[in-house]
Amino acid sequence: MGIDVGMNYITYEGVVKSIDKSLIPHIYIVTIEGPDVRTVFDIHKMLKVFDLNDNVKITISKSMPSFKEGVDLVIKGFVIAKKYEEDTNKLLISLWGFLLVVESKLKHIFDSFNHMDEVYFKLEVLNK
Repeated sequence: MGIDVGMNYITYEGVVKSIDKSLIPHIYIVTIEGPDVRTVFDIHKMLKVFDLNDNVKITISKSMPSFKEGVDLVIKGFVIAKKYEEDTNKLLISLWGFLLVVESKLKHIFDSFNHMDEVYFKLEVLNK
């Protein structure tokens, strides 16, 4: 599956490529890579519902996505910046203080998101 871009959401699949310990205790820095998109975010160890090499589906939406309670990870946050650096578009989202960065070379991917939009980040593990 590629990237599905709608008026108020983006959805894409990827693979958890790294889960590194942060300098902050109990915090991990996670990297997920998919076709045309890379996602890096901080997460507390108690919220980690995935493992290294898991196939995952990510949704970033302006409305609450449907989810399986106790299985999927859903966090509300705010868009804090949209950047264009070195031929790469970046969407930066604050998830209650934790940073989520979505990167893509596709120009249109973040068009429906603006600064300070309230958004939901959903991570669903596909291979469990």
